Amino acid sequence: MQREAANPAAIARALVEHGLRFRRGEELVVASWNHTLPWAAACVTEARRRGGRASLFLEDENAFWQSVELAPSTRAWSGLPEGLRAAVRRADAVVYFGGPADRPRFHRLPPTQLAPFREVDEEWSRLSRVAGVRGIRCLLGYASDEQGEHWGVPGALWRNQLLKGIAAADLRRIRADGARVRRALAYGRELHLTAANGTDVRMRLRRRTPWVDDGTVGPSDRTPHAPIATQPAGLVAVAVDERATRGTAIANRPSYLLGGRVEGGEWDLEGGRLENYWYQTGGESFDLEFGHAPKGREVVGLCAVGLNPAISPGVPQAEDAEAGTVTLAVGGNTAYGGTNRCRFLSWLTVGEATVAVDGAPVVDRGEIL
Repeated sequence: MQREAANPAAIARALVEHGLRFRRGEELVVASWNHTLPWAAACVTEARRRGGRASLFLEDENAFWQSVELAPSTRAWSGLPEGLRAAVRRADAVVYFGGPADRPRFHRLPPTQLAPFREVDEEWSRLSRVAGVRGIRCLLGYASDEQGEHWGVPGALWRNQLLKGIAAADLRRIRADGARVRRALAYGRELHLTAANGTDVRMRLRRRTPWVDDGTVGPSDRTPHAPIATQPAGLVAVAVDERATRGTAIANRPSYLLGGRVEGGEWDLEGGRLENYWYQTGGESFDLEFGHAPKGREVVGLCAVGLNPAISPGVPQAEDAEAGTVTLAVGGNTAYGGTNRCRFLSWLTVGEATVAVDGAPVVDRGEIL
């Protein structure tokens, strides 16, 4: 893709036709901000082209920030408005793009103003589950120039990487690879992660149900904890035994944390705990978040395998979807069937990984087997 907004129609087809499997006679709701309007409008057009109906809901960036200034008690007006909720209840499918564009300013809001906005994704999930609709959350909403500057990534490059990860993804292959990885993680007892950079980690599996996000949502794809898919897609995540992970994990992909970008992370793990850690750059961002996190912050609770070969290495907020990567996370895992209720979550990603479950190879140097 040579231009940032290249072919919104192709993105809309990937989201509406292939992701939602939208059918003639169905109703689609699209929620957008100003900076994602070209793709949102294309989704509306695509739904109508396919013989359905579509409605577009727009949150204006300037109105949002003026509201923060003039009505600082954000709890009274945050969240999904009732008009949007009513439309979703009558719909068959939904696509939503996150916002606002100025994410650094958003995260600098005082805690009392910011707190009501933290549950928006959970609101979408709950509403979609109750209404019985198929949903897609598109990560393009988070790829703004302002956030890119905060992480040292050109905004246009970031968006183009996400666009490629959406439009060029082979969802059939991702679904097939995801099914194989899911079976191994669901029925295996021990996962062994290695890589050429010195990573060597063993995790115990407890036959917990893995979560597969393959970018598609049909009637058979819905699960109680994941009624909404993500685009770009490509992830199988499982809650591991919180007391058993051991070894050394060394990142060869950046992680994009709230405080900033971190690279070259090395975690020493023992007894399911993060015992020591180092970072080549940006470690102060992890230090700050980890230092203020509550009890349970050090628990290794999640392992995820990336599935999407159209995702380039180190794409912000999709670094864990790159095919053949393995991401380990410390912190809460109850959303995935684990037992750690800590509200903190941080992660480290290993590319070109090799994974074996009970001695049987699943991933070989970045290739899904």
